[in-house]
Amino acid sequence: MNDGAFGIGTASPRVEDARLLQGRGRYAADVALPGQAYLYVLRSPHAHATLGTIDSAAARAAPGVLAVLTGAEVAADGLGSLPANTGRHRADGSPTPVPPRPLLAQGTVRHIGDPVAAVVAESLAQAIDAAELIEIDYTPLPAVTTAAAARAAG
Repeated sequence: MNDGAFGIGTASPRVEDARLLQGRGRYAADVALPGQAYLYVLRSPHAHATLGTIDSAAARAAPGVLAVLTGAEVAADGLGSLPANTGRHRADGSPTPVPPRPLLAQGTVRHIGDPVAAVVAESLAQAIDAAELIEIDYTPLPAVTTAAAARAAG
């Protein structure tokens, strides 16, 4: 049961602001290790669409590319999905639904920015350049864009 102390929508104090505002933050992009590889995630430009073919052959052949993954490959390799925020409850005490969260979209993208493919390369620039070579066949679908449309959709 949610006692309200840490529920969804509950304000929580931000303790990191002073450090970040003073330029003392440390980010993953600040780290450079010998032999380090870089990941770039190609994301959907569509709010809702079916995924057709994903042609990553040119990206795989690009300079410095170590790997290219799509949702189908992630599923075939049995890599699982992203952990969901489990253990939360609704105000009535019932558990909140836990939607699937695949590492990369499989069959359908459900929001703008949904991860569709991942490129690992020797440099970030090479990963980005290779990702731009991936050709994806999207078929846009209707998307909910307002609160009224969401309520109507059920």
